[in-house]
Amino acid sequence: MARRKDPSPRKPGALLLTLVLLALALTGATLAYLITHTDPVPNRFTPAHVSCNVTEDFDGTTKKNVNVTNTGDIDAYLRVKLVTYRVNDDGQHIGGTAAIPAFTPGDGWVKYGDYYYYTYPVAPGQQPETPLIDSLTLTGSYSDADGGKQALEIMAEAIQSAPTDALGQAWGVTITPGRVAQYQ
Repeated sequence: MARRKDPSPRKPGALLLTLVLLALALTGATLAYLITHTDPVPNRFTPAHVSCNVTEDFDGTTKKNVNVTNTGDIDAYLRVKLVTYRVNDDGQHIGGTAAIPAFTPGDGWVKYGDYYYYTYPVAPGQQPETPLIDSLTLTGSYSDADGGKQALEIMAEAIQSAPTDALGQAWGVTITPGRVAQYQ
């Protein structure tokens, strides 16, 4: 008895190749349809703006009501650095040292390192309830060889109050009401 040839040979490779090509064709057609028939969605993200401004009264030797206003559009923490130096009568920097006169910071302000931190978030357009400095008298004239008079710059910074990790990563501190600590 002779063996008969099967009229429909089984070729699994050809069937698999046909299915793969069909899947690719359907995927390509679907992507083409989605690209041509889908409307773009605009990105409505608006970034926050964080900024601050120092306010003070100064009569030439006494600084009063030194405070910081949150001029941004998001709640922010504030910190202030006081920098003092000597100037001549023309306002130019001269040699010699100048120490910041002693003062008691206002309620909510804490000194940590070289900065004074306000330990509560400040709303946009607002300032801390109590000023950092109520009144501070500068040295009007030094009698040593360097001479000159004292100048004091108030440098303020603001940072968003949330997320709290932003504060720790940027300033290296953790702030809780009435307390400032090193960021862990």
